[in-house]
Amino acid sequence: MKNEFNPLIVPFVCDWCSLQAADFIGLTRLFFPKKANFIRVTCSGRVNPELITYSFRKGADGVLIMGCRKGDCNYRTGNYQAERVVKAYRYVLSMFGINPDRVRLNLESDTEILHVYEEYRDYVKKLGPIGEEIGKKKEELGYIWEIIDLTLLDEDIKWLVGREWTLVTLENVYGEPYPEEDFQKILERRLEDQFLIAQIAYYTKDKPMTPVELSKVIGKSPREIFSAIVEMKRKAKIELVGWEDRAPKYQATIKAR
Repeated sequence: MKNEFNPLIVPFVCDWCSLQAADFIGLTRLFFPKKANFIRVTCSGRVNPELITYSFRKGADGVLIMGCRKGDCNYRTGNYQAERVVKAYRYVLSMFGINPDRVRLNLESDTEILHVYEEYRDYVKKLGPIGEEIGKKKEELGYIWEIIDLTLLDEDIKWLVGREWTLVTLENVYGEPYPEEDFQKILERRLEDQFLIAQIAYYTKDKPMTPVELSKVIGKSPREIFSAIVEMKRKAKIELVGWEDRAPKYQATIKAR
């Protein structure tokens, strides 16, 4: 008989929410399951892409982030920042073919974290082990987490994600808010560009490759590959190390964390 799948969920919870939830659980005498080990953070906005990726590297099937309701953040914009980070992370997961719901943000039920946790756990249980949606085992996903790090920890991406709320809610350099829909298109396009650069960096970190070789591995045209390499060379992230049958061979100078 096949063993029942019990998903590993890593739940991050805002410190302020956890205090309210503890009071609520105490007053209502709710049962607190031993399986739920919540990780308290000062604010949901402090859960950065590195923490999410680290959770997946350690075997998580899903990452749940719980924060204050919108407008109630003790640090004013922390939960809005968490919303931007999660949105970007989910978009990159989808580019790999992984269900973006492997990362979820909840800003609604700050006193019902047990209910939110158990509901999400049941949902992930139906999804199955992470990687199943792309036909891979969990231990075969290391390259994905490395490429995600190279994508989301890029300085330009971090700046865009970090400044989004200010630019679309308050004002830009011209003193007016930027349309959120337009900003989202810019961010997604930039994420796609950086995603390609991250793949090139990953595949050329240990051995130099030609644009044609990269094209076959990544599934993009040699023209797209070469355009990305030109951008990488401009930022000194890749270098020409030799030639093979008149084809240039490149090797990345950046490494994943």
